[in-house]
Amino acid sequence: MTVDARRPRPGTPTRDRLLAAAYDLTEADGWGSVTMARVAREVGVSRQTVYNEFGTKHGLAQQLALHETLKFLEVARAAIVASDDLVDGLREACTGVLRFGETSVVIRSIAGPWAEDTDTDFLMLLTTESGQIVDLASSAVRDLIVDRFGPLPVSDAELDVAVEVVIRLVLSHLTRPGKSPKEAASDIAWLASRVLGVVTTTG
Repeated sequence: MTVDARRPRPGTPTRDRLLAAAYDLTEADGWGSVTMARVAREVGVSRQTVYNEFGTKHGLAQQLALHETLKFLEVARAAIVASDDLVDGLREACTGVLRFGETSVVIRSIAGPWAEDTDTDFLMLLTTESGQIVDLASSAVRDLIVDRFGPLPVSDAELDVAVEVVIRLVLSHLTRPGKSPKEAASDIAWLASRVLGVVTTTG
């Protein structure tokens, strides 16, 4: 199934209910326990309706991951808008996103209590198939940075590269956490400051 590379498809009442049911089932028992038939039963529709909306279980996971990405972006937006310093804003945004990841159903399916038993859908979507999420997040974060802190001492192309690197590093820490959110965020913000040619006196 082909999904818009930039944003989840607009919701319909049935589609939104199906996504909510899949989310709740994943939260309760892990993604590996979710089936199209089970989602259909939760909503009171036919299994074919679920297939018509998402094509496959992987397509359902794709839409769940994209909708979860929007939640992560709200966390990042709040941090960047609240900051008067670009590097501090990025540090707080990364910290908030990584902390949110500790409670995210999608991330917990990869790195949480169901990690050993889970299907590979979400892992693939955040690693080998992460282009859609990276594009969506990079575009949103780039626009936030320009609106809040522009103009910057780098070209548009250089800013695009810097933001994509930040997004990919955050994804890496989300799926394979090795440090605390605060420590990882500080590392990412430090690197971003060097790439963007800006410095900060705090943090």
